[in-house]
Amino acid sequence: MAPASARDLRSRQLTLIIITFNPSIMSLSIFEFGDGHFRLFRDGREVGWVEGRAVGFLGFDTEAGAYHAATVAYDALSGWLARQSREQAVPRRRLQLRVENGERQLTIGGIAIGRLFSGSDDRIANGGSRGFELTLPPRIGAALSAAQVIDQALTRHQNLRELETTNTIGAPEAVF
Repeated sequence: MAPASARDLRSRQLTLIIITFNPSIMSLSIFEFGDGHFRLFRDGREVGWVEGRAVGFLGFDTEAGAYHAATVAYDALSGWLARQSREQAVPRRRLQLRVENGERQLTIGGIAIGRLFSGSDDRIANGGSRGFELTLPPRIGAALSAAQVIDQALTRHQNLRELETTNTIGAPEAVF
């Protein structure tokens, strides 16, 4: 039998580490604030909200980080929706950013599906961070389930990014 390549070892190691992180995925707390408005908390701090068909997450240091997180969220929702309807997943499409009337909108094929927030929004000013909000299509009637799908995807993504930015001796590496 040929020795395992470094890539094979990394792949096996990541699989084991992801399994280790899975217990932390379910730590999202959801609180209703009346009239169908929900706030999402992780480790005692607000990380998002659900209001009607809008699902938002905050806590990103940069607009680029919020945009990337919105992309991760959109991809997770697309896969989840395909599994729920037992259909083929929609081919991955890149979110575009356009500014209209001062609002930074997230679009696909020219259709607005969400927006980015910055510290100027009062919801985010309290946390001093940036975030995104996606508007769910009408066929997704379970906005709280969608929020949990997004939270799990963002948590997995964050855990993988932390692994990627740590070198073999455990010291953080610069990510550019």
